[in-house]
Amino acid sequence: MVALFKNVYLFSTLFFLVLFTDILMKLNSEMLIYRFVSKSLVTILLLGYYLVNNKEQFKIKRIFIICALLFFLAGDVFLILHTQTVCFVIGTLCFIFGKVFYIFRFSNKRDFNLYKLFPLLAFCFIYLVGFLILIYKNLDSYFFLILLYLFAAMTTIAFAYLRKGDVNLISYNWVLIGVIFSVLSDNITGFRLFYDNDFAYHSITIMLFYGLFQYFVVLGIVKETNFSFVKKKFYTKFQIGRK
Repeated sequence: MVALFKNVYLFSTLFFLVLFTDILMKLNSEMLIYRFVSKSLVTILLLGYYLVNNKEQFKIKRIFIICALLFFLAGDVFLILHTQTVCFVIGTLCFIFGKVFYIFRFSNKRDFNLYKLFPLLAFCFIYLVGFLILIYKNLDSYFFLILLYLFAAMTTIAFAYLRKGDVNLISYNWVLIGVIFSVLSDNITGFRLFYDNDFAYHSITIMLFYGLFQYFVVLGIVKETNFSFVKKKFYTKFQIGRK
């Protein structure tokens, strides 16, 4: 089993096989009960891949990813029954916490350049307001819950963007691509629930984009090389060599 997780090609084949199986089960309402297994396996596989392959320099970063995936796993289970108010609220809160832990993992100690960050913040603000305007009249008692979720989603984008220059390019790109897929999944989910019940082949696209979100984020984190850590390590060796 460990060998399966060590080989990214074998793991990816298994992951997408499970993901597409879950999507097929989602399309068949009679197989809803089996989604508690198939949907959970999507996240469980990613958690296993991360635990086997991560090379985190700091234990706290590993804890952040594990907590994020566990909250997403719990959210996946509750949101299968999203038509029940309690399950929808708990599932959404789990997703919020999952995104928060991703934010913690993406963060770094470098000072923000607000001038360079301004275009992204402006985009996030316009997106947030525009999206809320479209779905506002149907939110009812979910307004503050959805507002909190959208804020967490936008903050996740910002911190994924701020990794630029601190990590290697492949890790940066994969995580950013993953977060973009997350936004697409969230958009379609929001429109499907609060705007148009048949929006954009939602039965397929929501789970497909969500699976791609988690896949690219986890593989991006596994491939991460922290430049500040490498530079510090090199500088220490250089100083020792000079003595």
